[in-house]
Amino acid sequence: MDEQNTKKDFHTRNLDIIAQLREKKMRELEEREISQKRKQDLVAKLKSRYVKEEQKEIKQQVSLPSINTPESSKNRQSSQKKEDLMQEQKIRIQEKQKQYLESIKTRQIQEKQKKEEMIQRQEIIKQSVKQKVLNQLSEVAQFVTKDDLLEQDSGSDDQDTQKVKLKKYPFITDLKQWKKKQRIDDAVKVFIIVGGYGDIAKALQQRGWVKNPDTGSPCFDFKFTLHNSEIDYNNLQDFQIVNHFAKMICLTTKVGLCKSLNNLIWFNNVDKNAFYPRAFDLSDEEDFFNFREEFKLSKAEAILKMYVHLFKKQDANLIEKIKPQAIIALSVCRKILQDINELIDQQKQTAVITQKEWDILSKDDLNVQALAQKKHQAWLAKIGELKTLKKKKKNKLEKEQEDKIQDVDEFTQQIIDILQQFKNRFPQYYLNGVENIWIVKPAGLSRGRGIQCYKNLVEIEDHVASKGAQWIIQKYIEKPLIVLGKKMDIRQWVLITDWNPLTIWIYDEAYLRFTAEEYDPKDLENKMSHLTNNSIQKKGENFYKSDIEGNMWNQEQFSDYLMKTHQVNFMEIIRPQIEQAIIWSLQSVQDQVEQRKNSHEIIGYDFMIDDKFHVWLIEINSSPDFSYSTHVTEKLVKQVSEDLIKVIIDRENDKKCDTGKFKRIYKAKSVLEKPASVGLNLCLEGKKIKKVKG
Repeated sequence: MDEQNTKKDFHTRNLDIIAQLREKKMRELEEREISQKRKQDLVAKLKSRYVKEEQKEIKQQVSLPSINTPESSKNRQSSQKKEDLMQEQKIRIQEKQKQYLESIKTRQIQEKQKKEEMIQRQEIIKQSVKQKVLNQLSEVAQFVTKDDLLEQDSGSDDQDTQKVKLKKYPFITDLKQWKKKQRIDDAVKVFIIVGGYGDIAKALQQRGWVKNPDTGSPCFDFKFTLHNSEIDYNNLQDFQIVNHFAKMICLTTKVGLCKSLNNLIWFNNVDKNAFYPRAFDLSDEEDFFNFREEFKLSKAEAILKMYVHLFKKQDANLIEKIKPQAIIALSVCRKILQDINELIDQQKQTAVITQKEWDILSKDDLNVQALAQKKHQAWLAKIGELKTLKKKKKNKLEKEQEDKIQDVDEFTQQIIDILQQFKNRFPQYYLNGVENIWIVKPAGLSRGRGIQCYKNLVEIEDHVASKGAQWIIQKYIEKPLIVLGKKMDIRQWVLITDWNPLTIWIYDEAYLRFTAEEYDPKDLENKMSHLTNNSIQKKGENFYKSDIEGNMWNQEQFSDYLMKTHQVNFMEIIRPQIEQAIIWSLQSVQDQVEQRKNSHEIIGYDFMIDDKFHVWLIEINSSPDFSYSTHVTEKLVKQVSEDLIKVIIDRENDKKCDTGKFKRIYKAKSVLEKPASVGLNLCLEGKKIKKVKG
């Protein structure tokens, strides 16, 4: 029974579902019929509207006036005129459009022609360049041997292995991880070069080293940079080699060298005035005061030298003119030579030179009014209102004779005796001349920029006051050694490999830089006559007209000149003075520079020689120029780059290896942190001070 009931229920449920589905279908059919009726009604309405509009148009046409009426003719004429005007406008617009399209087409054609011409020219140039290169190669091929070709092949293989393109990984700070990432063996050394130095890179690559292209990466064994700031000393590993020491500015800046040499007395009982021209920091008030006093005293010495020079020439008129100044200068120089005991015994302490005495000594110098007039004339010359006249070169002063002067009067003899005492007492006697010239240098610039020579105190004070910068002033060498009529200086490379103990290497080949124009102490505004910097001289008109090729000599050329012209041996007279000045200058800063193993530094010393063959240190430069500026430097830079790697890299593994032309000239025992009495004679001498009566 239960089964029958369930079957009936299931059957009734199915019938209900079928009925519901039928009702849904019926509803859908009804909705479709309604929608179709609505569409038909809309179509009928639209047709009726369209029919009504057609009927209205027909009625309007029927209601129009007859053709023969005057009103209809007028309307036709006006409508005809309008149509004619419209057609004319359309024609004009079409013509303008045609013209515009034609102009565009012509422009496109012209541009195509220009492009074709440019392509043709480029092809012609390429062909000509190719032909020139082929001609040069054919010329070179005539002189190339099989051995040369084999050497080139071997070198190219090395370069191919060295020129593997490595990727930059700035987030990797560990050298081992960096090598793994680059798939480089752990035994391979890595270097970074910043600022050129292609020859150093080449020397390292020849030793199997690999270059890291990321200059800021800490992953390296050796790093060579142009600037000290490009080395992160705080994060350096002990094994990493770098080419700078920290705090080298005490030596390689003008201000640093000027002040550091005062410390030389703590390390060696040496007077810095024996090898370094007097220099002062004009930003320091005390130094500026000392400079003013020194300028006045050297002016007095210059007047006495000028008086003796005029006496030798027997120029009576000029002697009488300068004699009042010479009298004051003589008294001033006597005060300078006074013994310390005589100064103590004086009841009244007076200045070495008073204002009245200075007014007499400087009467021939520029004053404030004359300086203003000079500056105004210079300004007029700049704007073209005043023609600059070429100054005729005056005859150079004759060299002072060492022989005694005949028929000397008492006053002149007193001057000669005073100058002889100056010669015996002051090491810079021969450095001073008759013009009292000083050279002003900006402390923060290099390569000869901003340097100016003056011989008037008013001009120096005005120059420093008008320029808001730090200035160093140094005594100018008025009697330099002149070679072929030109002034010159010596650039000497020096390598420091350690500060504790201080270890100094000198490169056996120096080179000379010349001025492009002849030396003239009367024309102080001509930099081409006074400054030897190559960066300045190459801008001059006479740079390529000089008798000296490139305005440079190598050491061998200069040595031959000295021997032939002056019978002076460079290696016996000049070289020992250079080495001694290098050692003294480095000793003065050995407690200031931060010592670090695996650091080194190559610096460039600039020296000048006076006419008595005394060597004078001018300045010391960090990161000396390693560019191929001339044929002389090209050869030397290639040599020094290879020899530098020999000392820094090869010598670490073999202390007896070849170091090229680098020679070690000094190695100290150790450096004291505060050497208070090294090399000093602390014996106190003197006598009892006399009591003043009354």
